[in-house]
Order: sequence, then structure tokens, then C-alpha cells
Amino acid sequence: MRSTRRALGILALCLCAAVRAHAQSGILDQLGAVGAGRNVLAPNPGPPALAAMSAPIDPAEYVVGPGDLLQINLAGGVTRSWDAMVLPEGTLYVPSVGSVTVTGMTLIDARRAVLQRISTEYRGVSIDLRLLRPRNLLVYLSGETSRPGALEVSAASRASEILVEALFTPSASRRNIEIRRRTPQGETSLRVDLMRLRLTGRITSDPLLREGDVLYLPRVAGDVAVDGAVGRAGRYELTPGDSLHTLLALAGGPLPESTDQAVLVRFLDATHTDSLSFSVSDVLAHRFDVALRAGDRAFLYFQPRYHFLEQVGISGEVLRPGSYPLLPGFSRLSDLVRASGGFLPTADLGALRVIRTDPQASGGNAEFDRLSQLGRNDMTASEYEAMRARVTASRGEFRLDWARVKPGGDLDLTLRPGDMIRVDAVGASVRVEGEVRQPGIVRYEAGRHAIDYVRLAGGFSDRAQRGKVRVKRAVTGQTILAKDVGALQPGDLVWVPERPESAVWQNTQSLLLVVAQVATFIVAVRR
Repeated sequence: MRSTRRALGILALCLCAAVRAHAQSGILDQLGAVGAGRNVLAPNPGPPALAAMSAPIDPAEYVVGPGDLLQINLAGGVTRSWDAMVLPEGTLYVPSVGSVTVTGMTLIDARRAVLQRISTEYRGVSIDLRLLRPRNLLVYLSGETSRPGALEVSAASRASEILVEALFTPSASRRNIEIRRRTPQGETSLRVDLMRLRLTGRITSDPLLREGDVLYLPRVAGDVAVDGAVGRAGRYELTPGDSLHTLLALAGGPLPESTDQAVLVRFLDATHTDSLSFSVSDVLAHRFDVALRAGDRAFLYFQPRYHFLEQVGISGEVLRPGSYPLLPGFSRLSDLVRASGGFLPTADLGALRVIRTDPQASGGNAEFDRLSQLGRNDMTASEYEAMRARVTASRGEFRLDWARVKPGGDLDLTLRPGDMIRVDAVGASVRVEGEVRQPGIVRYEAGRHAIDYVRLAGGFSDRAQRGKVRVKRAVTGQTILAKDVGALQPGDLVWVPERPESAVWQNTQSLLLVVAQVATFIVAVRR
């Protein structure tokens, strides 16, 4: 018995010593609330894992609730920190102080309430309360959603962070999303414009979610449209308060090539429309704006040929071949040659080729189409000449002799957009083709005539039509009978046509007819 009393006395002395030590330190060394067999308020073993957040939490907006992990920091004579979780009944239990109700308060109000309670017990110590880890909570999806029902999210989540595209049905609104929330003052409603946030980055309303929030996704009720010179032309859902400025912002704003004048077309009734002209710059500067109605459509016009740069090209035997812009004071052939650095020594200056696309040549012409399907014998003389003139005019290539060109003169070609100047290397040769025994390239020699080159090509074949030999001049591209041409120039083409079969048969027919007529006359005279 004595030993038992002695042990109890020793234990009492130890407890008293412990109380005195605690009083001397003046610090909450024994803070700890026991719950479910473990300490809810205990020394922090390490930083907890945090959920991903798009931005820091605003203490004036975040509402504390059961499951939030808070941190109490003490500074002064002793520096300590503890983690404390809000209990299911919404209180934060401090053993030496008691329970502090924090649920339903903003983080700022909860900090004020906790500090007020603790500071009455412990003086000379600076105390702070922080949110260490947000809790998870339940919200509900309803309306045009592919996943109606409860959804577990972090208390630090905003509406835009959980409303992923997979939750929407094709007919669901992205601009009139409604958050229905119960508060002590009654039910309130918040609207979220998710599309505006995605397209413009502007957050009109994107609140933190709270327990029991209902996210209602309605159907699209109406839309407006914008076409023309904007970044994202198309249809956009209409929301209350939308205006021309809102529509231009959703559409990415006007393009640089848009004009300042635009028009808004709207329906007066089911079949009649009205239009309103406006200045795009006035709308962007908030000097003018119009509230939109369902079915309205804005049109922004393009500037014609905006930043269109007309150009010509030169290739072949020049120092700097390539494309060059047509600018004021830069429109002649001599300007292009000078810009390209001039001709190389190997250039054939007697036959510069100008390749030009005639926009009228490709246009349809019924008369030309009709004549092109007729044979020569089926045309009248005037039709044949008209046909030849049309073919000559539509030819997209002609040649120039640089020696005859004087800068700024009549032969200094005025360039058109798309013209291509081709400078070939000098070719000291003449081509002989057609009915010759050895057609091909023949070496050029000054003073030679067409017949000389035919002879060098092996002479006429048996089927050659010798009286119809033609020469195509390299410089002008003109085709002339060989008998009317003097000495040939480098690059000329000698063409020997084939004698037609029909000519021999027609001559034979004519001869037989004459013989038959003479024989008939002789027989008649003898009778």
C-alpha cells in the first residue's frame, strides 16, 4: 500500500512539474485535438500535395468548409506551426481554447475569428491562420449535359476549369451557363460566359464553386453572325447585353485588310430586313454601339487588292534573274534589265522573248470557236483573215531586238503584271525541219539563204513542196515565204512543207477531163 501511495505521489509531482514548465514557456506545447484516434492538430510532418489551380485563391472569396486543411503559425518567443483540419460539424478544435466555428465564413473572416479566440489565452505571440490544402466538394450538373448528376471537384476550382467540352451536348449553351447557389439570404443565380472567356480571355464572371452549386446548361436560344474581313467569321450565341462591340471581340476583331465601313442587317419581321451602316473604328473606340437581337448579321468589307504587289520576272542570261515588283517609275523593259544587273556576254540580244498572258485570250468567243472548227475552204476570205488576226492577237509570246530598244522610247516595252522576259543564250545555228533528208540543227554562217541551209540538211525529200518553203524569224516570230527572205539570222527556222496528195490527183482529174472533152469534140466534128 505504501509503495502505491509513493508511486502516486511521484506521478503527481511529475505532472505539476510539467504544468509549471508549460506555464513558463507560455506556448501551446500541448495543443492537440483527439479525433478518430489521431491528432487533428499536430506538428506538420511536411507540405501536403496541392491540387492544380489556375490562380491564387482570394481570401475574401474562398469560403471555408469541412475538410479544409488549415495551418496555425506562431511567432515570437517560440516559433511553431501546426496543421488543423476543419471538422465535419464545421469547427476548428483547439484543446486549450475550444472549438471555433469557421464553416460558411470567408478565409479572411475565419482567420479573424480564430486569432481572436487564441489571442485571449496567449499573449506576446504573433498568430496567423492560412489555408494549406483546399477540400473536395460536390457540385451538380443539369440541363444540356452529357453527364448529369454530382461531380466531385476541388474547392479551389472555378466554373471554367471543370466545364470541359465533353460535358456539353451539341445543343448546349456555352455563353448562358447558370450557377444556382443557395445562400443564407436565399437562392441566387450567377451567369458564366464560357465562350467569351475562351475566345477573348475576358472573365465577366467565373466564381469559385461551393458545396451544392448546381451548374445548369441551357439550350442555345438565339444567335447572331458576322461575315467578311474578321478573324473568325461565323455564328455566335446571343446573350443578354451583347452588342456590336461584343460581336467583333468574339470574332477576333477586324482584319488589317478590312475597310472602316461596315453594315448591320437585321430582321424587322419574318420576311423584311433593315440595314444600318456603321464605322468599325467607332465601335472599337466605344464611340458607337448597338444592342444585338437574334438573327442580326454584321458584314465587314475587304479592301480591294489590299497589299497586292504586281510583279514581273526576268530569267536566262542576266546577272540577277528573278521577280521584281512593278513600282512607280519602274514599268519599262529597260528598268527591268537595269534592275537585273544587265545582260551576260552569252545573251542573245537579238531575240529577247516576252511571255505575256492575255486575260482576254482565254475568254470565250462564240465566233472564234465556230471558225476554229471550220476548214480553210469552208471560210470566206474575210472570215479567214479575222481568224488569223484573232490567233495572232492571242499568241502569248513575242520577240524583241534589244539593239532597237532605246530607254523610254516607243520600243521600250511597257511591262504588264505577270510578264516574263526570257533572255536565251546566243545560238549560232539555224533549224531545218520538214521534208528534208537530214532535218535538225545546222551551223549558222552569215550570208546564207534558206536554200543553202536546205542543201546542208541533205536537200529536199521526194515529198517536199519546194515552192512553199517558209522561214520563221527568230526575232519577230513572223513566218515568211523563203523566196521573200534574204540572208537568215541565228535562231531562224526553215520549214519545208509536204506536198499534198490531193494536188496530184486533182491535176490528173483535170487532165482526164480535158482529154475526154477533146475526144468528144473530135467525134462530133467527124459526124
